[in-house]
Amino acid sequence: MDPLVFFIVLASIYGVLYFFDRFFKSCMHYPYDAFLKNTGLSVNFMSLHWHTSAFNRTLLRWGSAGNSCTRRVMLTSFNVGVLVTFSLLPIGLILLIATIFSSGEQDTSSASSSSPVGVPVQLEILLPGVNLPLEEIGYYITTLVLCLVVHEMGHALAAVMEDVPVTGFGIKFIFCLPLAYTELSHDHLNSLRWFRKLRVLCAGIWHNFVFAGVCYLLISTVGITMSPLYAYNQHVVVTELTRKSPLRGERGLQVDNQITQVNGCPVDSEESWVACLQSSLKLKPGYCVSADFVQLNDESSAISHHSIDGQLQCCDELNPNVSCFEVVEDVNGDVPVELPQHVCLNVRRTLEEVTEHCSSGICNEGFCLRPLIRNITAIMTFKRQNSRGEKLPPVIYVGHPWDVTRTVEVSAFVPRYSFLKAAWPDAWLLLLKYNVVFSIGLALINAIPCFGFDGAHITSTVIHSFLVGRVDQHAKRDLISVIITSVGSLLFGLALLKVAWLSFLRPLL
Repeated sequence: MDPLVFFIVLASIYGVLYFFDRFFKSCMHYPYDAFLKNTGLSVNFMSLHWHTSAFNRTLLRWGSAGNSCTRRVMLTSFNVGVLVTFSLLPIGLILLIATIFSSGEQDTSSASSSSPVGVPVQLEILLPGVNLPLEEIGYYITTLVLCLVVHEMGHALAAVMEDVPVTGFGIKFIFCLPLAYTELSHDHLNSLRWFRKLRVLCAGIWHNFVFAGVCYLLISTVGITMSPLYAYNQHVVVTELTRKSPLRGERGLQVDNQITQVNGCPVDSEESWVACLQSSLKLKPGYCVSADFVQLNDESSAISHHSIDGQLQCCDELNPNVSCFEVVEDVNGDVPVELPQHVCLNVRRTLEEVTEHCSSGICNEGFCLRPLIRNITAIMTFKRQNSRGEKLPPVIYVGHPWDVTRTVEVSAFVPRYSFLKAAWPDAWLLLLKYNVVFSIGLALINAIPCFGFDGAHITSTVIHSFLVGRVDQHAKRDLISVIITSVGSLLFGLALLKVAWLSFLRPLL
């Protein structure tokens, strides 16, 4: 969905919710208040808040279930989480500094030089080199909600393990930004010994780290898990054609077409699809055509001439359906006597008569002809089949491979059943990838000592635990904690300003 449309629709939904919230509070005050109290919902201007204590008993059962061995495994897991959290702190600080001082010019220049059209708006995040297209904002919100829920569940489980009461759980949506929290008894939490308190504080970061590992495992095994429903990396299937795609039409590609070859190059994955398209521009193949076909269809001009760009021409330049072909000598340097050196043929009819491709001038049947076309143009022949495996007429396109990659979406998941869509596993795979990136990013950010994040509480706990003997006054230890957290918050704020500049402000200038 277009980002502007998404923001307009979201703002309209918030406006409707806010209007009816004001309306019901004025006309149906008591029934509406009872409804909000029972559901835990509250509506404000451009924000939505949900709070519940319904999961408290479930969390208590999860934390106290199992035997002593299960409890020991969970405690060991949370101990590892403390160590992982402290190891992520320097990594997070390095990434923040790298984000602040990186120029951000390289990606923009490379993108603008490789693309002949406008570059879509991208969202820079706090991981240098990772840019996210803003068109996929729905995935970002879904991923953030999942990562935040996993994060808060980690805090809740660790709190139950340490006998800290969990009083509630909630989610806030401030426009399109989701926030989640777990309410704990601060008196019970602060009464714990320092390491037991660190288990609770670091559990959210640890759970994000584990969740990223689980999602990465699912990505690595997606071919196996999807194999009952989809054939993976055998061919690619067309999932979408843009409205301005030059390959649309009755004789062009269709959605659900399975592409098996491009110019004789086998296509069995998305990587091979891109590689075959790129090779069609670099390695322009020859075509084996019979002499009878050439003699019957030759439309050569009386006098061959050179065009303005120096390209040899033997056809009428006003006719876009024909092209000049050069007869390729074989490895022995022999040239067929019955054919001229250059012939003018209809491109589509010629490629439909091709028996095989040739590179060194040798053909089992016929003679090897190579089209004389500009360096930025390639002739691409797409061999395809339908969902039942029946071969379809090949699609022939003359143009730049970028036009194909830009306007044709393909998937390596070929459905085994007609009711399945190839776009479904692609969406699932993309969601998993974003969960890996966002989970690691959320873990790194929360490890940094910054106000409002776990790192601030972790820093305070460490300082008050290890500086008791050296700094007697509690206020001085608080001051040290505030200074360290302020430095981390300053770095995080500068990084956010850099992200806002690269993602939103600079593209508008």
